[in-house]
Formats: sequence, structure tokens, C-alpha cells
Amino acid sequence: MPPNPLFNALDHLLHPEHATPHLSASDRVFLDRFRKIVVEQQSNPKFTTEAAAAGLGMSRMHLNRKLRALTGQSTHDYILGQRLEKALNLLPGPLPIESIAQVVGFKSSSHFATVFRQKFGATPSAFRARESWARQPTGKSSS
Repeated sequence: MPPNPLFNALDHLLHPEHATPHLSASDRVFLDRFRKIVVEQQSNPKFTTEAAAAGLGMSRMHLNRKLRALTGQSTHDYILGQRLEKALNLLPGPLPIESIAQVVGFKSSSHFATVFRQKFGATPSAFRARESWARQPTGKSSS
């Protein structure tokens, strides 16, 4: 199966560190610590930029400035991107979309659907249907 163009187009958005090979060792350590906190907390709907900053022992503004300088993204956008990436990985599976929304840290499935559609141009259910169709074997009739 050819690579999914949606995933390829979003790689830079979801993994801005791929576009920043010039990072110093201390910046890489910082990003690794930050990513670890985000992964551990991404299913928590109360996880905020303030909580991420506190976990790193810095102010919210300092974290935003540092992260934007290193990745080009705000803390909020980075956290949101990680949540949506996890959702993309879960959508082909059997979990109901409402459960996926909760697993990735959204308080409501309607807010999840709105944010997903804004980022990817399709609702989670439309994306799931498209992915399901793309994985079907070719050359076989459905009857």
C-alpha cells in the first residue's frame, strides 16, 4: 500500500523536530523531557500549558518562547498535535469515536470532531470510513 499522503503532509506539523536537525544537545534533552510529559498526560483533559511548564520547572511564557523557538509551534499547538496524532493511530481500530476522544484528552466528542475537522479537513468518522475503504483488498466484489 502506498504511503498515506495525509500522514506525509502532517509529518512536519506533528513532528516539527524533524525539520530542526540543528538542535543542540541541551535543546534535544529539553524536547525529550517535554515530549515525555506530553505523552504521559495527553489523555488528561485538564492537562494545560501551565501544567507542562510546571512539570519542566519553568513559567508558561518561558516554555512557549522556548518551544516556539525550537519547533515553530506554541505549547498548546504541540499538545493538540500530539493528541490528534494519537487519534489518527486509534481511528482505524475498533474503539468508538467517543471513546477515542476521551482517550486522547478531549472532554467532548463534538469538540474533538470540530478540532479534527479543522486540522485534517474531514471528521473523524469520515476519516475512519476513508481509511477502512483504503485498506480493503482490491479485485474482490462486495457481494
